Amino acid sequence: MIEARREIAVLDIGTSKICCAIAKKDSKPHNFELLDENRIRVIGFGHQLARGIKRGAITNLEELEDSILNAIASTEKDIMKSVKSVLIALPSWALTSDYIQTFIPLGQLPVDDIHIMSLLNPDTSKYIDLTSRKIIHMFPTTYSIDDAHGIQDPIGMIGDNLSTLVHVITAPLTLIKNIKNCLNRNNIFVEGFVSSSYASSLSVLLPEEMSSGATVIDFGGSTTTISFFQDKALLHVETMPVGSQNITNDISIILRTATAHAERLKILYGVTSGDILNSHEEQCLIPRIDEYGEEHVQNVSRGMLDSIIGARLGEIFELIQERIRKSGADSSITQRVIITGGGSRISGLSEFIKAKQYLGGSSVRLGKPISVTGSNDFVQTSSFSTCAGSVVYFLSDKLDKMPKSKKSLRQKIITWFKRGI
Repeated sequence: MIEARREIAVLDIGTSKICCAIAKKDSKPHNFELLDENRIRVIGFGHQLARGIKRGAITNLEELEDSILNAIASTEKDIMKSVKSVLIALPSWALTSDYIQTFIPLGQLPVDDIHIMSLLNPDTSKYIDLTSRKIIHMFPTTYSIDDAHGIQDPIGMIGDNLSTLVHVITAPLTLIKNIKNCLNRNNIFVEGFVSSSYASSLSVLLPEEMSSGATVIDFGGSTTTISFFQDKALLHVETMPVGSQNITNDISIILRTATAHAERLKILYGVTSGDILNSHEEQCLIPRIDEYGEEHVQNVSRGMLDSIIGARLGEIFELIQERIRKSGADSSITQRVIITGGGSRISGLSEFIKAKQYLGGSSVRLGKPISVTGSNDFVQTSSFSTCAGSVVYFLSDKLDKMPKSKKSLRQKIITWFKRGI
């Protein structure tokens, strides 16, 4: 059996792929400065196309179960070891965010650990139907004392009332039960859950970005998730039912080529923001299916491919811009944008965003797993971000660097709420 917290198996249930990884703390020294202590090594890996899921909904539970078990079997074959337990990254489309405002009177007394414990232990059943949903995470945001807002550490401060807004992320109990039943039937125990949007953010954000504020865009196959981070907490999540698969479908339909060929063309050629004339002169060899259903190799101008990809990509990023604008997120959060997920692998994406002036001139970079290594090159790609972040979340001390025996009561409570376990 995989030993929890030393060597673990994680399962990322995505909309386009199911990914399983087994990882452990990497004891070898690296030149990664502060990231060194959280270095993690993937020792086993497997993935399968996600079947039974379409546009953010389970359409065939049996097919989904097959995809999950095939991903796990592929991982077991990779390391010649049986997986007995897994930790699950739940897809963002299935999760719901709620916000609970809690406050307690201080009576002009200084804030202490008891006040914090009372504040961060709300009766969630008053706000959330716990008979149909399961709490995955609870993130306390900044505190307020009377009219003073944005307080990071209220301990010792005096006032009349102490309050905070708690971000609660929940999942449908039916989804939890279906996943557990699927794995339990195959003698695999589910140890815990994490939000995929939170996990992917953990794997690609730098410590400075997590503290000061950043926006993470997880550009997936069928969905795109926007996560807002500040002070090491996930403040808000937006999920849209569009992704890079929409681009693949456009290429496949317009150029009459198989989906697999369209996916390769999308990643390999991507989108340009340069000389249009030169792009029309350049030719691409594309397998095309004629009216008789036979496949032939034909030349298609680079410009045509570029126009297909660029049109849909522009539409997606206009939607992303609008969602970010409507969220009302502070500029300190939206000025740093990190794009990850399989869709971020499209060649020329960052140059396209800059040329078209999407995202309001924010500082944009592509995000790949930072503190995870492995023998398979795939673990270094943005497609592996959620799986890598799940490993970081459950295995490393990235969120909690103090020994448990030395934690104050307040630190224990905040860690418990942030981890949701």
